[in-house]
Amino acid sequence: MGPVTATTVPNDDWIAGLKAGRWDLTAALHRRLREGLGAALAARSDLTDADFDDFTQESIVRVLDRLKSFRGDSSFTTWAMAVAVRVSLTALRRRRWATEPLDERLAELASPGVPSRNGTDSGERGELLSTLRTAIAEQLSPRQRQVLLGELDGIPQVVLADRLSATPGAIYKVSHDARKKLKAVLERAGYDATSVEEVLAA
Repeated sequence: MGPVTATTVPNDDWIAGLKAGRWDLTAALHRRLREGLGAALAARSDLTDADFDDFTQESIVRVLDRLKSFRGDSSFTTWAMAVAVRVSLTALRRRRWATEPLDERLAELASPGVPSRNGTDSGERGELLSTLRTAIAEQLSPRQRQVLLGELDGIPQVVLADRLSATPGAIYKVSHDARKKLKAVLERAGYDATSVEEVLAA
Protein backbone atom coordinates (compact mmCIF):
# COMPACT_ATOMS: atom_id res chain seq x y z
CA MET A 1 0.00 0.00 0.00
CA GLY A 2 1.36 3.42 -0.95
CA PRO A 3 1.65 6.39 1.38
CA VAL A 4 -1.51 8.15 2.45
CA THR A 5 -2.05 11.44 0.64
CA ALA A 6 -4.96 13.87 0.77
CA THR A 7 -6.10 12.88 -2.73
CA THR A 8 -6.16 9.10 -2.19
CA VAL A 9 -8.58 8.94 0.73
CA PRO A 10 -12.38 8.78 0.20
CA ASN A 11 -14.58 11.03 2.33
CA ASP A 12 -15.94 8.20 4.46
CA ASP A 13 -12.44 6.95 5.19
CA TRP A 14 -11.37 10.41 6.30
CA ILE A 15 -14.23 10.63 8.78
CA ALA A 16 -13.87 7.10 10.12
CA GLY A 17 -10.08 7.25 10.29
CA LEU A 18 -9.88 10.61 12.01
CA LYS A 19 -12.51 9.56 14.53
CA ALA A 20 -10.40 6.46 15.22
CA GLY A 21 -7.30 8.59 15.73
CA ARG A 22 -5.29 7.29 12.77
CA TRP A 23 -1.98 9.15 12.90
CA ASP A 24 -1.30 8.71 9.18
CA LEU A 25 -4.55 10.46 8.25
CA THR A 26 -3.93 13.22 10.77
CA ALA A 27 -0.45 13.73 9.31
CA ALA A 28 -1.82 13.77 5.74
CA LEU A 29 -4.46 16.32 6.74
CA HIS A 30 -1.82 18.44 8.44
CA ARG A 31 0.29 18.47 5.28
CA ARG A 32 -2.69 19.35 3.10
CA LEU A 33 -3.84 22.22 5.31
CA ARG A 34 -0.34 23.61 5.79
CA GLU A 35 0.22 23.63 2.04
CA GLY A 36 -3.21 25.06 1.32
CA LEU A 37 -2.87 27.87 3.85
CA GLY A 38 0.49 28.76 2.39
CA ALA A 39 -1.18 29.24 -0.98
CA ALA A 40 -4.34 30.93 0.35
CA LEU A 41 -2.41 33.48 2.42
CA ALA A 42 0.56 33.89 0.09
CA ALA A 43 -0.15 37.61 -0.34
CA ARG A 44 0.38 38.22 3.39
CA SER A 45 4.01 39.27 3.78
CA ASP A 46 3.66 39.64 7.55
CA LEU A 47 3.22 35.92 8.26
CA THR A 48 5.98 33.60 9.41
CA ASP A 49 6.39 29.84 9.31
CA ALA A 50 5.45 29.80 12.99
CA ASP A 51 2.16 31.57 12.14
CA PHE A 52 1.33 28.97 9.50
CA ASP A 53 2.20 26.18 11.91
CA ASP A 54 -0.08 27.69 14.56
CA PHE A 55 -2.92 28.19 12.08
CA THR A 56 -2.57 24.64 10.82
CA GLN A 57 -2.56 23.13 14.29
CA GLU A 58 -5.62 25.13 15.36
CA SER A 59 -7.33 24.13 12.12
CA ILE A 60 -6.71 20.44 12.78
CA VAL A 61 -8.28 20.81 16.23
CA ARG A 62 -11.30 22.63 14.76
CA VAL A 63 -11.77 20.08 11.99
CA LEU A 64 -11.64 17.18 14.46
CA ASP A 65 -14.17 18.94 16.68
CA ARG A 66 -16.53 19.48 13.74
CA LEU A 67 -16.38 16.13 11.98
CA LYS A 68 -20.09 15.56 12.62
CA SER A 69 -20.92 18.72 10.69
CA PHE A 70 -19.34 17.46 7.44
CA ARG A 71 -22.26 16.77 5.09
CA GLY A 72 -20.37 15.45 2.08
CA ASP A 73 -21.40 18.27 -0.27
CA SER A 74 -17.75 18.56 -1.34
CA SER A 75 -14.59 16.55 -0.83
CA PHE A 76 -13.51 16.28 2.78
CA THR A 77 -10.25 18.11 2.12
CA THR A 78 -12.08 21.00 0.42
CA TRP A 79 -14.33 21.32 3.46
CA ALA A 80 -11.37 21.07 5.86
CA MET A 81 -9.50 23.71 3.87
CA ALA A 82 -12.45 26.08 4.15
CA VAL A 83 -12.44 25.55 7.92
CA ALA A 84 -8.70 26.25 8.02
CA VAL A 85 -9.04 29.49 6.06
CA ARG A 86 -11.79 30.70 8.43
CA VAL A 87 -9.67 29.78 11.45
CA SER A 88 -6.69 31.67 10.04
CA LEU A 89 -8.64 34.80 9.07
CA THR A 90 -10.27 34.88 12.51
CA ALA A 91 -6.84 34.68 14.14
CA LEU A 92 -5.61 37.51 11.93
CA ARG A 93 -8.62 39.69 12.78
CA ARG A 94 -7.99 39.09 16.47
CA ARG A 95 -4.33 39.99 16.00
CA ARG A 96 -5.21 43.18 14.12
CA TRP A 97 -7.40 44.42 16.98
CA ALA A 98 -5.43 43.00 19.92
CA THR A 99 -3.71 46.29 20.72
CA GLU A 100 -6.67 48.57 20.03
CA PRO A 101 -7.94 50.35 23.19
CA LEU A 102 -11.59 49.45 22.66
CA ASP A 103 -12.95 49.34 26.21
CA GLU A 104 -13.85 53.03 26.40
CA ARG A 105 -15.30 53.05 22.88
CA LEU A 106 -17.46 50.00 23.56
CA ALA A 107 -18.75 51.53 26.79
CA GLU A 108 -19.54 54.72 24.85
CA LEU A 109 -21.38 52.80 22.16
CA ALA A 110 -23.78 51.35 24.74
CA SER A 111 -25.16 54.85 25.38
CA PRO A 112 -27.95 56.42 23.29
CA GLY A 113 -27.12 59.02 20.68
CA VAL A 114 -23.61 57.84 19.80
CA PRO A 115 -23.01 57.83 16.04
CA SER A 116 -20.67 55.48 14.25
CA ARG A 117 -17.26 56.95 13.43
CA ASN A 118 -17.88 55.91 9.83
CA GLY A 119 -21.30 57.52 9.58
CA THR A 120 -21.88 60.56 7.35
CA ASP A 121 -24.87 62.85 6.82
CA SER A 122 -24.29 63.86 3.21
CA GLY A 123 -26.46 63.65 0.11
CA GLU A 124 -29.71 61.74 -0.14
CA ARG A 125 -28.81 59.52 2.78
CA GLY A 126 -28.83 62.35 5.31
CA GLU A 127 -32.50 62.06 6.28
CA LEU A 128 -32.32 58.28 6.36
CA LEU A 129 -29.26 58.37 8.60
CA SER A 130 -30.97 60.84 10.92
CA THR A 131 -33.94 58.49 11.22
CA LEU A 132 -31.55 55.62 11.77
CA ARG A 133 -29.74 57.38 14.62
CA THR A 134 -33.04 58.14 16.31
CA ALA A 135 -34.12 54.51 15.97
CA ILE A 136 -30.80 53.29 17.37
CA ALA A 137 -31.16 55.56 20.41
CA GLU A 138 -34.82 54.77 21.06
CA GLN A 139 -35.39 51.21 19.85
CA LEU A 140 -32.23 49.28 20.67
CA SER A 141 -31.02 47.94 24.00
CA PRO A 142 -27.60 49.10 25.27
CA ARG A 143 -26.03 45.79 24.17
CA GLN A 144 -27.66 46.00 20.72
CA ARG A 145 -26.35 49.56 20.28
CA GLN A 146 -22.91 48.47 21.42
CA VAL A 147 -22.69 45.57 19.00
CA LEU A 148 -24.30 47.21 15.97
CA LEU A 149 -22.38 50.47 16.22
CA GLY A 150 -19.22 48.53 16.96
CA GLU A 151 -19.70 46.65 13.70
CA LEU A 152 -20.39 49.90 11.85
CA ASP A 153 -17.14 51.22 13.33
CA GLY A 154 -15.42 48.31 11.63
CA ILE A 155 -14.90 46.07 14.67
CA PRO A 156 -15.24 42.39 13.64
CA GLN A 157 -17.81 40.27 15.46
CA VAL A 158 -15.13 37.91 16.75
CA VAL A 159 -13.33 40.86 18.38
CA LEU A 160 -16.58 42.14 19.87
CA ALA A 161 -17.16 38.68 21.31
CA ASP A 162 -13.71 38.66 22.91
CA ARG A 163 -14.01 42.15 24.37
CA LEU A 164 -17.60 41.73 25.58
CA SER A 165 -17.00 38.25 27.07
CA ALA A 166 -19.60 36.66 24.81
CA THR A 167 -19.61 33.86 22.28
CA PRO A 168 -19.47 34.72 18.56
CA GLY A 169 -22.90 33.12 18.22
CA ALA A 170 -24.35 35.41 20.88
CA ILE A 171 -22.87 38.49 19.20
CA TYR A 172 -24.26 37.37 15.83
CA LYS A 173 -27.74 37.03 17.34
CA VAL A 174 -27.58 40.45 19.00
CA SER A 175 -26.51 42.00 15.69
CA HIS A 176 -29.16 40.12 13.73
CA ASP A 177 -31.93 41.15 16.12
CA ALA A 178 -30.78 44.78 16.13
CA ARG A 179 -30.66 44.98 12.33
CA LYS A 180 -34.06 43.33 12.03
CA LYS A 181 -35.56 45.82 14.47
CA LEU A 182 -34.02 48.83 12.71
CA LYS A 183 -35.03 47.56 9.28
CA ALA A 184 -38.65 47.33 10.43
CA VAL A 185 -38.54 50.86 11.87
CA LEU A 186 -37.06 52.34 8.70
CA GLU A 187 -39.43 50.50 6.40
CA ARG A 188 -42.38 51.75 8.44
CA ALA A 189 -40.97 55.25 7.93
CA GLY A 190 -41.28 54.71 4.17
CA TYR A 191 -37.74 53.82 3.15
CA ASP A 192 -37.30 51.15 0.51
CA ALA A 193 -35.62 47.86 1.36
CA THR A 194 -32.56 48.55 -0.84
CA SER A 195 -31.74 51.82 0.91
CA VAL A 196 -32.21 50.20 4.31
CA GLU A 197 -29.91 47.31 3.44
CA GLU A 198 -27.21 49.68 2.18
CA VAL A 199 -27.26 51.75 5.37
CA LEU A 200 -27.30 48.71 7.64
CA ALA A 201 -24.45 46.99 5.78
CA ALA A 202 -21.47 46.77 8.12
